[in-house]
Amino acid sequence: MTEVTIQGIDFYIDGKPTYEGRKFEGKRIEGMLFNVRAVQATFDDENPETAKRWAYPDTGVWDAERNVNEFCGALSEWRDHGVLAFTANFQGGGPLYTREIYNNYKNNAFHENGNLKTAYTYRMKKVLDAADELGMVVIVGFFYWKHTETMSEEAIKNACRQACQFLQDTGKKNFLVEIANENGGAYQNQILREDRVHELIQMLKPEFPEMLISTSLPGMDITRNLPSPALVACSDYVLVHGNECLPNTLKLGIEHVRNNPAYRKAPKPIVINEDSPGIPNLDAAWKLGVSWGYYDQGYGGEDAYSGDKYMDYRTHPRESVYEELSGYQTPPVNWGINTKEKKAFFDRVAEITGNKA
Repeated sequence: MTEVTIQGIDFYIDGKPTYEGRKFEGKRIEGMLFNVRAVQATFDDENPETAKRWAYPDTGVWDAERNVNEFCGALSEWRDHGVLAFTANFQGGGPLYTREIYNNYKNNAFHENGNLKTAYTYRMKKVLDAADELGMVVIVGFFYWKHTETMSEEAIKNACRQACQFLQDTGKKNFLVEIANENGGAYQNQILREDRVHELIQMLKPEFPEMLISTSLPGMDITRNLPSPALVACSDYVLVHGNECLPNTLKLGIEHVRNNPAYRKAPKPIVINEDSPGIPNLDAAWKLGVSWGYYDQGYGGEDAYSGDKYMDYRTHPRESVYEELSGYQTPPVNWGINTKEKKAFFDRVAEITGNKA
């Protein structure tokens, strides 16, 4: 059984630091956790009208079981390139930002009262099992803002407890917890805002003391979106995002995290688990001893996400051939390493970690 632990600023897997003894270009790689944003690994859409949008080009239908099975099947190739972790989220992430789709799709593992849906726990257990067999770590996210809008504060608390209890009952030890994706102003529920989300971590830690818990904020900027001392103090590791950053901005954000008084008092791993396809950002992060996560939305329509500094996803429509499907977030997903952007990331991680064939 794979077990992830933390010692100081380093991640350990099965009692040994990740990438044990590895240095690259004179920099220490040991203890890092290179990762991929794969939040749609357990994706489904309970709205039959919007679900049509995710149909596979080779079959003409959407299939949640195919999606999770193909995801699990792709992990060994990721692992062979030195990627040790990925983020999967019970509420996924934005699949497509065209308004009529984004405002109506239903990918939510939680009932309105916070209880978990069996179909989602079934798929998440598959993901945990597949990662466990390969010695990989799953960053399990609970919330994405779009699907928390109808949940009360009590429902949010119940959902946190339910998700943690599910994870504990699996018997797995190869996961980290991310309470929510990008706590901030988009969340209508105040306890999921950046100034209160630490309350959820403080609630969960006495009940699930062995779990390693954090939460993420939006793309870093030295004037905003940086974790508070209260959040850093109660988190087991620090999660930040690099969206819309270029290397210099990313470096400044990392420096500000390290200058946080709570971080200076008790240093811990810093993990970027959402950034871009930008290899310059990857290189900026690892050279500062920070784990980095590849985020690739994929082409998908004229209103698709356009804030990325390295890719304009509006320039092409969604591919019509399965083998050519881009990205890892707009369903249907080809979870393989099948585009030049994916290949550039995985090849670079293989080079950095010494897994290059």
